[in-house]
Amino acid sequence: MRNLIKAAGRLFGSSSPEDELARGLKAHERKDYKAALEAWLAAARTGHADAQYRLGRLYDLGQGVVRNAVDAVGWYRQAADQGHGEAQARLAEIYYYGCGQPKGVVPTDEALSVLFPKGLKIEQDYKEALRWARAAAEGGVVGAQAMLGYMHAAGFGIPPDYAEAERWYRVAAEQGNAAAQLGLGTLLAGSYGGASDPVEAHRWFRKAAEQNNVMAWYYIGTQYAAGLGVEQDHAEAAGWFRKAAEAGAAAAQRALGLLHARGLGVAADPHAAETWLRKAAVQGDVEAMVQLGHLNSRGGGMQPNLLDAATWYRAAGELGHREAQKIIAQMYFAGSGVPRDEMEAARWLERAAGQGDPQAQLRIGALYAEGRGVSRDYDRALDWFRRAAEQGNTDAVYNIGMLHSLGLGVPRDPAGAIQWLERAAGQGSVLAQFRLGAALAAGDGVPQDYAAAVLWSLKAAEQGHVGAMVNLGRFRMQGLGGERDTAEAIRWLTAAAEQKEPAAMTALGELYGHWSDRKDFVQARTWLERAAALGDERAKTLLERISVPPPSNASDPNGGRSRAAGES
Repeated sequence: MRNLIKAAGRLFGSSSPEDELARGLKAHERKDYKAALEAWLAAARTGHADAQYRLGRLYDLGQGVVRNAVDAVGWYRQAADQGHGEAQARLAEIYYYGCGQPKGVVPTDEALSVLFPKGLKIEQDYKEALRWARAAAEGGVVGAQAMLGYMHAAGFGIPPDYAEAERWYRVAAEQGNAAAQLGLGTLLAGSYGGASDPVEAHRWFRKAAEQNNVMAWYYIGTQYAAGLGVEQDHAEAAGWFRKAAEAGAAAAQRALGLLHARGLGVAADPHAAETWLRKAAVQGDVEAMVQLGHLNSRGGGMQPNLLDAATWYRAAGELGHREAQKIIAQMYFAGSGVPRDEMEAARWLERAAGQGDPQAQLRIGALYAEGRGVSRDYDRALDWFRRAAEQGNTDAVYNIGMLHSLGLGVPRDPAGAIQWLERAAGQGSVLAQFRLGAALAAGDGVPQDYAAAVLWSLKAAEQGHVGAMVNLGRFRMQGLGGERDTAEAIRWLTAAAEQKEPAAMTALGELYGHWSDRKDFVQARTWLERAAALGDERAKTLLERISVPPPSNASDPNGGRSRAAGES
């Protein structure tokens, strides 16, 4: 058919589509885009697929025409429908990433709305992207094969399929495609869908690096830094990081900055560290921002600058970094590098909590329960505690139990509180173990059970909870939940008293003055006086009731001093 058109063209003196294509190519070489457009348009109207593709490129790049993704896609699609591999590959890219409004174009302009009724942007469409990438890849377009590997690895719009990703990466990598070599190395290094093979990954990274793939330089640096697939060598890592950093790779700039901060493979130099981290941060590298915050807050060999630290933490927080959001919240709580502002602190904590951070959920829940930085709201406190508890945060489980115990945000429910406390205690919460032991001893929400109270109090006491030590000492002293054991009671009460706990001192006073089989009123009064001096009201009351008898040797002229043998 094409030969027939050529023959007809020669017969009637008109140019063939191939001639028009060639004329357009020459015009494009001399950057006469208008002439190229006219020539390719003539060929494209006859159905010439390559001319249609090249028209799409003109609209794609804005050469001789208003840059317009919609018209570009229109011409690409006509060529792609005829099996043009490059057109199919470019369609896959456009649909995968989407194509926004050209800069400087106002979409509401009346003239533009007439000229471009479908608009000037293409929305992301992963299904279409996958369709065209597969068509181009199966047609042998190497770039599309690499892209198809990436699509299966990334899993945007489709479930990740690492086996399929590796298959397509390998097909393109073996034909020398650097992006595919990098992707294949990444899959092998990261054990996606199978065992990690860092040695083989290094081989592919090297192949990509030989083609000046900047990210391959960075990944080789990470392998040397961690000793993965190669012998660990921080100096070698620094060399690869520097090469990629100087080429503008933000991740490499961050990595090189951290080596300088830690003195690994390079001289420790906080100023060089700050320079490289800043280069990465201004490119939007969030981790570099956080590291700049750390560097400025700790100094690390240079003068700390809490104001700059707060600036970088805030920048990372604005981009969604949860740890940075928690740090800047704490800075507002403490007034460190920023004015003290509990409302602002709560706002940052809530942002981190909203992203699912369990510690932030716990803290913002506590703020709502206390009314700090926010209006007191037990319902919202309970909601945040529940979210944290669902992620296994034991303190949140304990807090829910306490809200049920006190009837805050929910009707008072001692039995329900016990269930939450048992759950937290079973997860190792010392506070829950202490509270559960106390509730079982009091029979609050459950039948009174001193034996169980002793078990939970012992768990908390062994982890250093002073209140549990006091309770356990009293249980042993009075024989509650088991046999009386004065020695054990003294051990636990003394341990608590040594931590300046007045209740333990009072209990020791009671033990020596009442519960012990061998009473010692001097000891009793000593402990009660110590507790009373610390403000314990029970100790003051007991002191009024206890008296210390005079010592049996009060009339001894020697004051109770024994004579040595032979002393006159």
